[in-house]
Amino acid sequence: MSEKNAHESPEAAKWQKIFDNIWLLFLLSLAISTVVYNVWGIVDLLNVPPAP
Repeated sequence: MSEKNAHESPEAAKWQKIFDNIWLLFLLSLAISTVVYNVWGIVDLLNVPPAP
């Protein structure tokens, strides 16, 4: 079991550093919300029927 923990420790430490960085999480949340809302808006505009 200790061998498994020793093997997973560097990978877990890498992800822990990423998730502990509050500014990275903030920028990631802004990027994801911007992309989602922009794609949602473009799809919504493409589904509007043309004016007669």
